[in-house]
Amino acid sequence: MEPLNFELYRPSDLELWIQDKFQGDGLNLPGDLEDWDRIAALFGAHIAYTEGETKVMYDEDGDCLIFLNIHMDKLQQKLAFFHELSHPALHAGNQLQMPSSFVALQETQAGLFQLYSAMPLHMLRAFAHLQQQPHDLRLVAEAFDVPLSFARRRLDRIAGRIRQEHEDRRLRARLADRSSLGQDSAYSELTSRLLHQLYQQTRNASPKKGSIRP
Repeated sequence: MEPLNFELYRPSDLELWIQDKFQGDGLNLPGDLEDWDRIAALFGAHIAYTEGETKVMYDEDGDCLIFLNIHMDKLQQKLAFFHELSHPALHAGNQLQMPSSFVALQETQAGLFQLYSAMPLHMLRAFAHLQQQPHDLRLVAEAFDVPLSFARRRLDRIAGRIRQEHEDRRLRARLADRSSLGQDSAYSELTSRLLHQLYQQTRNASPKKGSIRP
């Protein structure tokens, strides 16, 4: 597999927001992600350790506490931290009082937040030259101190979006060429009109800066 071409990668708004928060606080290297207290404070939270379940709670003053189980291994504890961190960062309210559909939505968002914050985009760019081979995947996983399967999922998601953008650009170019042929082409009037409409739709669907994407 070829190295990741970040020039073709269109990050989500959530990725860019996390990147801006981290860079604004000087978190620029994978090693900086080990300072959980600093990162928690960045999102208005504090860390506490417990022998019970990992969870988020708010005290009577509205301060957020992230409880981490002390018996989890370090890698799983780190992923649990970034998952729970999503709640003070993105959400408000007690899940116990929410409809199940709201809870499911928050957990989906938490999964994405975990993925983007444990391996932030601006830090991953330094590894763009690596290929998604077992040895390279291990290097990335070790650099970010995350499980191999987690690193693979993050890089696979990036690679998938890069492939999609590459295909989208090819399609837009083909549609632009066909649309420019006009009525003198080998296509029927109806086909030419449909191709032109499809070209306009794909061009207009290209995300603008500041648009909302998951």
